[in-house]
Amino acid sequence: MATSTGKTIGLILLVLFILALAWRITPLIVGPFGFFSGALHMLRLQGGETFHIGPSLLRFSNSMLSLALLIIWIFVIVWVYRDAERRGMNGVLWALLVLIGNIIGLLIYLIVRSDGIPALKAGHETQACPSCQKQVDAAFVFCPYCAARLHAVCPECGKPTEENWKACPHCGKKLKG
Repeated sequence: MATSTGKTIGLILLVLFILALAWRITPLIVGPFGFFSGALHMLRLQGGETFHIGPSLLRFSNSMLSLALLIIWIFVIVWVYRDAERRGMNGVLWALLVLIGNIIGLLIYLIVRSDGIPALKAGHETQACPSCQKQVDAAFVFCPYCAARLHAVCPECGKPTEENWKACPHCGKKLKG
């Protein structure tokens, strides 16, 4: 697991590398799509003949490519939102970052995102379920594998309590026992 400083340095270096790479290869990428005037206006074939590509063909291929990339990007944004929410992060914020920042925003999310689902992260105390003997988070009220009750709950607010407590620390309701 990388440290916060290591992730930040890696993120900065990655962004600088991508910007430098984009600066160098932009003409090679956008040239074939006709963004530079006359880039694909005439292609020379091997026999010396020329092959003309009209503007309507370029417009159609560009619009189809743009539509396909837009659909893929929408799926990426939805995936980022769901993944961030599943990891306990702000999904809307990350989806907006990816929407506005495009590939750079996606790379930032992939580097900065938390390493696991909050309930399964290292550092949480675990206990064995008395029913199925699988390791579960100590804060769970029910076992996610067999649905056995692991802790007592307050009858008023439903928050976990301990067996020897006389009152719920969340709502103040007197407990039995």
